Amino acid sequence: MNEDFEEFKKNISWFISQSDKIDFLNTETEIELTEKFCNTFPILSNLISKARILTLKINNQLYKLFSWTNKNGLSCGWLNKIEQNTSSQLPIIEEHKLLLNEIGGIQESYNQPEPSLSNNQNFMFIESECSLGINDWDDYYKELCEEENVEPINYKNLVCFVVEANGDANTYDPKTKEILLFSHDHCFDNVEVLENQPEYTFHTINGVVNFVDYVETLAAEWKNEIKKHG
Repeated sequence: MNEDFEEFKKNISWFISQSDKIDFLNTETEIELTEKFCNTFPILSNLISKARILTLKINNQLYKLFSWTNKNGLSCGWLNKIEQNTSSQLPIIEEHKLLLNEIGGIQESYNQPEPSLSNNQNFMFIESECSLGINDWDDYYKELCEEENVEPINYKNLVCFVVEANGDANTYDPKTKEILLFSHDHCFDNVEVLENQPEYTFHTINGVVNFVDYVETLAAEWKNEIKKHG
């Protein structure tokens, strides 16, 4: 029995059912990260280097469970989906591809720090879940811009790479790599309304300019919550 996996199942009880086929492949104490990955994401690399890693298949889909011990002595971590063959035609940026190639995208998080960018997310980074635009908020955005006589921004080519449980879309511009959050009901204090845009539409995230900033901020939030040798 893997204690981290049992803690994951206890906290994310909806993800795995009794009928699911689970194959444990191996448990690792470390993962080999490329120099390019370590140079691009130094905080994340340090966090991953401290992880306990369980490789498994759930219904023949490959995952890696990255686990740490938090300051309360509890197992915490990410279940990352490893997609080996994706048919996405999206303009995924190089840094995003690098992340996916080496550790995959986050399907679920358990015993999370709060607040954290990982809170209340349906998925993070997973290429097959990504899309263009603002996650079906087109009509809502158009109506607000018309009501307030505001010029809408060109959002059609933004890559939505994280979707929150309430439907909010975290996006990046594939040309500038800049991050914009489209939030229709935000209730957090780490964002600012984008200049010349209606409230409850586009926001910037404090301290996060581009994709690398987003990833490193997420990693720092988790690193701050784990035991020094967790």
